[in-house]
Amino acid sequence: MKKEKDMNAKQLNQQYSIISLLDQNGFQPTSKRGDNYWYISMIRDPEKNASFKVNINKNLWYDHAIGVGGTLIDLACLILKNKDVKEVIRLITGKFSSFQPQPPVQVSKQPSNNKLRIVKEGYIQDPRLIDYLNARGISLEAANQHCTELIYSNQGRFFKGVGFKNQSGGYELRSKGFKSCIAPKDLSFVENGRANLIVFEGFMDFLSYRMLPVFHVADASVLILNSISLVGRASKYLSAFPAKFLFLDNDQSGMNAAAQINQLYPRVVDMSLFYTGYKDLNEFLTQNSKCDEQKSAAKAV
Repeated sequence: MKKEKDMNAKQLNQQYSIISLLDQNGFQPTSKRGDNYWYISMIRDPEKNASFKVNINKNLWYDHAIGVGGTLIDLACLILKNKDVKEVIRLITGKFSSFQPQPPVQVSKQPSNNKLRIVKEGYIQDPRLIDYLNARGISLEAANQHCTELIYSNQGRFFKGVGFKNQSGGYELRSKGFKSCIAPKDLSFVENGRANLIVFEGFMDFLSYRMLPVFHVADASVLILNSISLVGRASKYLSAFPAKFLFLDNDQSGMNAAAQINQLYPRVVDMSLFYTGYKDLNEFLTQNSKCDEQKSAAKAV
């Protein structure tokens, strides 16, 4: 069995190039010097200067910062955090053809043992995720301050998404056409002041708030429910702050939650009145951004 695995690994290294594998999966070189392509390392914490080298002639890689190198299969094992060579070969030659933003998934009513599993996390840099954020009106700078790029597995396939961490170590997960979470599900809290608490339903609304200075509340910490159904868990945060500012959705669930919070706690300000006519704060941001772009284009004509 070992001989068969070794033979397969050798054939894989002969048939597939490391730079092609990296390119297919969203990793681009920062520079090229002769036979050497230099990358920001994808097997450890993000770095400022590229120290990960791939020799395209020998089809070998070397990470100068940690003194580790090897073949394509060695690199794949590190990226996937999987020591089972046979399984990694199967993923590369079969389903592991490309990291893609997760497509829409039909929700099954049948129980399943297939769970989303984090493979790697780091700064958001995949062009498709950046395009997704831009379409939502969110700058990369704002997103990288609070979110992470997750490489995760789902039913034997691998994808990338924007992750937002909660208080229990789980993640809310977003990409184009996909919305899910990596368990456990919980609230998210960002401590940033003692006088006021700002409450959002989802983290995209929080990032939208970051893009809208006109709405900013001074000396305020942030609570993201991550689901309106979790409002019952928010009592310790809502009780701890003198004033609460609610940026919930303009739908029945959002209005019910706002009414519930207003009834139970003093000094509650419903900020959704300022984006009446829009589904939520993100829709307000994107629609008004389009209007500003159209006005700028008209002036330029």
